[in-house]
Amino acid sequence: MRFAILGAALLMSACATTQAAAPPAAAMAPSAASPVAAAIPPSEDASLNPADAPSGAYALDSRHASVVWRIRHMGLGLFTARLDAISGTLNFDSANPANSSIDVTIAANSVSTGVLNAEGQRAFDREIAENVLDATANPNIHFVSRSIQVTGATTGIITGDLTLRGQTHPVTLEATFDGGRFVQFYGKHVIAFSARTIIDRSQWGASFANPVINGTTGNQVEVLISAEFRRN
Repeated sequence: MRFAILGAALLMSACATTQAAAPPAAAMAPSAASPVAAAIPPSEDASLNPADAPSGAYALDSRHASVVWRIRHMGLGLFTARLDAISGTLNFDSANPANSSIDVTIAANSVSTGVLNAEGQRAFDREIAENVLDATANPNIHFVSRSIQVTGATTGIITGDLTLRGQTHPVTLEATFDGGRFVQFYGKHVIAFSARTIIDRSQWGASFANPVINGTTGNQVEVLISAEFRRN
């Protein structure tokens, strides 16, 4: 889009032999506020102040957690899929969130792409799980935090180790505290977080055996995480 605007501006400048030079493209196209909200807001009774949540041990609510990954296909569109089987723990220090820690495990065979073969089977899911993620030999994908840096009232940077295919490398996540409150239905306090990172799959040796498929699949994988944790 940037190149199209620049090209139009140059063309107008070349044709305007008796008029003043055309104004910059940015001046010709004033920005307008998006009609779409930046995010879905939490409920009114949820607190966005981490200090309002009790400190202590929390367990990840696997029914209200998701790990979505996206990767470029042929350098173009983003192919999106999930990893569905997630468990984990959080030790939360509400007075000083930087002292918190998190430990999450994901089943490597829980790939869900939504792609079915001619027989209606999830062969592509199994190929990714077994061939790319090496799920038989290394059934678990594991992340454990090493440090947390608070960057704002509800944001932080989590640095930790990601073990995949039996190999461990450091990963950094951008994290956001999405709110917390006491949930009467559970009889427990619940807090929510989201996080995002981009990893290079080749660093863990995660590749397709078919060189054509591997060559048309990007190395950069965006991981989007959303999870609720219940206090023990």
